Amino acid sequence: MDIRIENLTKAYGDFKAVDNMNLHIADGELVGLLGPSGCGKSTTLFMLAGLSDPTSGSIYFGDKNVTKVAPEDREIGLVFQNYALYPHMTVEENIMFPLINRKVKKAEARERANEMAKLVQLDGLMKRKPKALSGGQQQRVAIARALVKKPEVLLLDEPLSNLDAKLRIETREEIRRIQQEVKITTIFVTHDQEEAMSISDRIAVMKSGIVQQYEVPQTMYLNPDNLFVAQFLGMPQVNTFSVEVKSGNIYCNGALLRSGCELKDGTYTAGIRPESFEIAQDGITVKATHVRMTGRDLLIHFSIGDTEFRILVHSDLSIKEGDEFTIRARKNQIMIFDADEKSLGKF
Repeated sequence: MDIRIENLTKAYGDFKAVDNMNLHIADGELVGLLGPSGCGKSTTLFMLAGLSDPTSGSIYFGDKNVTKVAPEDREIGLVFQNYALYPHMTVEENIMFPLINRKVKKAEARERANEMAKLVQLDGLMKRKPKALSGGQQQRVAIARALVKKPEVLLLDEPLSNLDAKLRIETREEIRRIQQEVKITTIFVTHDQEEAMSISDRIAVMKSGIVQQYEVPQTMYLNPDNLFVAQFLGMPQVNTFSVEVKSGNIYCNGALLRSGCELKDGTYTAGIRPESFEIAQDGITVKATHVRMTGRDLLIHFSIGDTEFRILVHSDLSIKEGDEFTIRARKNQIMIFDADEKSLGKF
C-alpha cells in the first residue's frame, strides 16, 4: 500500500504544527519521520492514524482518500512508545485482543496470534504476563498485536524510546526484520537520527512543521539540502564555521582549506564532518587541545585561529593532548551554505 500526503496542514490557531506537507511513501517502504521535539512528526502520524483531523490537505492510502475515514476503518496497525499492553492478560491474549474485538472466532484468533508470535520470535512466551517480559519483548508483543489483524500500514510512534541503549539497537533491527518479512508499508517516528538512518529506506527530516528534506539516508547524510539537516544528522555533529572565499580559494581565519572552487567571493557558512578531515603531510598544522577515545575512534579537538573543530581518526593513531599534527579537508567534503542556510554544494 503506497501512501500519498498532499498539502497536509495541522494548525492550532496561528500555530502550524504541520505546514503544507507533501510526501509519497512507496508500497513496502519503511520511512522515518525524524526531527527534534515539537517538529510535527507525531502530529503527522496521528493524522495518518485518524486520531487527529487535518486543518487542510489530503491523505491517500493507495487510491483511497482516507482523510475523513475513521481510524478503525483505515486498516492500520499502531504502536505507541508505552506499548499499552494489558497487564492482566497473557502475551497470547494481548496479541489476540484485536481479533476478539472484531468477533473473530477464538480458535482462528489463537492460530493467527501464534503465527505472529513466531514472526516476532516470542512463541515460547505466550503464557507469560507483560511484567515477566523485558522491554524489548514487550515491544515485540505490541508489534505482533498491531500486525495480527493484517493491516495495510504500520505506524510506530517513538517505539524504542523506553529501552536502554543495547535493547534499542537489538529491537530496531527486529523491527526492520519483521517489516521486511511482512513487506508492510511502515512509518516510524523518532528523534534519534542514528535510529532512523539505520533502518529506514527514506527519511523525512522535519523542523517547525516543515519537511526540510526527504531522501535515502546515505544521500541525505552526504548531501544535506540545508544547514539544519547537516547539523541534525551525524554524531559527532558536523563542524560549522565561517569561511571567506577569495579568487576561488576557501579560507578559515586566514588558513587555506581549499583552492579552485567556483564560488563568488564573500563570506559563507561552511560545514565539514569530523571524519571528513584527514591527517596528511601537507595542510594546516594544528595542536590537539582535547583527545577522547571512543573505542574504534579518537575524537580530537583542535583550533584554526579562534574556531574550534573536531576530527575523527582511527584509535591506533598515537595523538595526545598537546601534540601537533597536520590536517586537510578531504576532497569534495567542505559543505558551503548561503545566507539562507541553503546548500550551495560541496568543495
